Amino acid sequence: MAAAYLHGVETIRIDGGSSPVYTVDGAITAIIGTGLSGAVNELIVCQTVKDFSQFGSVVGAGFTLPDAANIWTRYQSGVAYVVNVLDPAKHKTQVANEPLTVDIDTLIAKTAHPALMAGYEIKANNQELREGIDYTINTEFGEITFAKNQTNAEITYTYLDPNKVTVADIMGGYVAATGKRTGMELMTEGFNRLGADAKIIIVPDYDADPNVAAAMITLAEKLEAIAYIAAPKGTNLSQAIQGRGSLGNINFQTSSDRAQLFYPYVFGTSGQLESLATHAAGLRMKTDVDQGYWFSISNHELLGVTGIEVPLTARLEDPQAETNRLNEKGITTVFNSYGTGFRMWGNRLACFPTVTHIKNFETAQRTGDLIDESIRRAQLQYLDLPIDDALIDSLVGTVRTYLGTLKSLVGFSVGLDYDYDLADAFSKGQVPIKYDYTPKLPAERITNTSVMTRTYLANLVSNPTV
Repeated sequence: MAAAYLHGVETIRIDGGSSPVYTVDGAITAIIGTGLSGAVNELIVCQTVKDFSQFGSVVGAGFTLPDAANIWTRYQSGVAYVVNVLDPAKHKTQVANEPLTVDIDTLIAKTAHPALMAGYEIKANNQELREGIDYTINTEFGEITFAKNQTNAEITYTYLDPNKVTVADIMGGYVAATGKRTGMELMTEGFNRLGADAKIIIVPDYDADPNVAAAMITLAEKLEAIAYIAAPKGTNLSQAIQGRGSLGNINFQTSSDRAQLFYPYVFGTSGQLESLATHAAGLRMKTDVDQGYWFSISNHELLGVTGIEVPLTARLEDPQAETNRLNEKGITTVFNSYGTGFRMWGNRLACFPTVTHIKNFETAQRTGDLIDESIRRAQLQYLDLPIDDALIDSLVGTVRTYLGTLKSLVGFSVGLDYDYDLADAFSKGQVPIKYDYTPKLPAERITNTSVMTRTYLANLVSNPTV
């Protein structure tokens, strides 16, 4: 407030003009699954193999977080928000007197299941053996190394059992008794906790359940993200295509613009089947970081892939190729032709072919998501200021300047939204801004027109040789 009386000079500083807009981070993957260890129903930020190691390192044993980490970290980009739902208090199974086969060369025996819990007992010839003297044990891998060869060895133990994790555990919810969210629902806390929401959602293996797939899409709607959903293991080509129809019996019955569908599974270097959706999430992070969110993941090579669960015909010029038949049904797949390696193949979201608007391209949808959220965040600083010409100029100028810097757009326009009765809107404390834009789209089809003509035979006459 100005002084009642001043004989002199004063300066009143006002922040005018537009403000910079910072594009939100889109290279964040939400991963919900099961680990051999680590915090339960907590939102954990992971980026490197070391970060993921808190959830265990055993792959191919039914624990989805180590499996996902093994794939996702190959692409060495982005950040993951990870939730482990496997609770040792309830997801466990007891085994009594399991026989152990001791390798006479290494003196190592392995249990039928990894992830052993405390309280195991090992005997040989009905005599209890002493840990640290008669044997050492790696409980994560279920490996027992004996000090000497043992006969009639057996073990009684309890192990973490991922098969006891239910769809309800994965989907989670809000627990009134504790005031905490669990499972997939924890991802709604990403912004408040960490300053950004995940923009890609994967739930490896459990996404085969239609209820989980539907919950992923619901979460994607809340977060303005894309749910990457893989067809179940063992799905054949016909089932994948039919799965898009009303008589389909897999998790592909959706026309959501918040889902991208992937088929089939692929083989990794270890010979294990790997989720194509998880590969896509890692590839999406790498593409965002290396090139930009407006670049498609299609026609990029997959890392660590040695084969496809269901071999597919793939030719660039053949509309009847199986890869093309999948793409035309809104299913992203793997292209493997002569000399190409294994490449992600497809640009469209699950709303295609029902929806023909350009938003059926994943890159277009994500471009809109990141632009809209970035602008909303920048406008927080203008909320509740007096409505006047300066405020309107600042709001319009902020959006115009930001859109003008984006490499992801072909063109745009910004201004007040004259579809409103502006005087009425202003009287209600509303400032309606309207911007439109055209995102860059992937060159999905290149058409060459080849014309054979005799026209150039005239060159033989007009340019005779000497």
